[in-house]
Amino acid sequence: MSENYPRRSLNNTEERILSSMTVGQEYHLSVLLPESYSTSKKTYPVLYLLDSDAFFGLAAGSTPFLQSPQKPEVIVVGIGYDMESLDQWVELRELDFKIPEIPSAPADSHANLFLKTLTEEIIPFIEANYRTNPADRCLYGYSSSGFFVLYALFHHPEAFQRYIAGSGDMYLAYPYLIRHDRQLAARKSPEPIQVYLSAGELEEHQFPFIYQMADFLEHGEYPGIVVTTEIFKGEYHGPVGAALSYMHGFLKVYPNVGPINPYALG
Repeated sequence: MSENYPRRSLNNTEERILSSMTVGQEYHLSVLLPESYSTSKKTYPVLYLLDSDAFFGLAAGSTPFLQSPQKPEVIVVGIGYDMESLDQWVELRELDFKIPEIPSAPADSHANLFLKTLTEEIIPFIEANYRTNPADRCLYGYSSSGFFVLYALFHHPEAFQRYIAGSGDMYLAYPYLIRHDRQLAARKSPEPIQVYLSAGELEEHQFPFIYQMADFLEHGEYPGIVVTTEIFKGEYHGPVGAALSYMHGFLKVYPNVGPINPYALG
């Protein structure tokens, strides 16, 4: 990178650092604030974005325009690392998003501890420092972090009201999670949960598990769950699928709620 020019920043964003006592890991929280945040006193839904190091730029650039008529303005919180290479990022995310009980996961992977960090440290930190609506939280992930989105749904379903899981390693998620649905089955809240599942048409390893997961959630004893599935024609597992799952997922899990956004493209 050239030393002669300033680094380009993203509009309406700021970064916070949180040191997790649970995992013993430092997390970099990238926060996108709505255009109206500085001039209003209202509270906002929050979308928690996993793999922030890869996807926060996408979210920061696209979210203001996704908030089209009758879609809400949201705070986006990207959760990432202080990493020095892509290899380090892959290593850190596999530790946080996987569990030893599934094939090929690191022996010291700890999705259970990261879920505790998310619900007991990161979310309280965000809600203490920003005007948020605690009753309207969304969780987004793709690939391994998509697996974690489903892990969170099954193990702590009251933490979020909207879940976006793009190409969420369904071949791993489905066989494991259907045997670990105790918390999901015990959920008492009458409020609906919006779940969005997607995959690329050419991701053969995701099929038929994505449809089996959708059927399991829709026809099991889990009242209030609304599932949307989408297959992206001609797409493999990769950045295009990640972008499509974020943008399409956002539009699906926020079904016609909120005021008109004057900044939407039209």
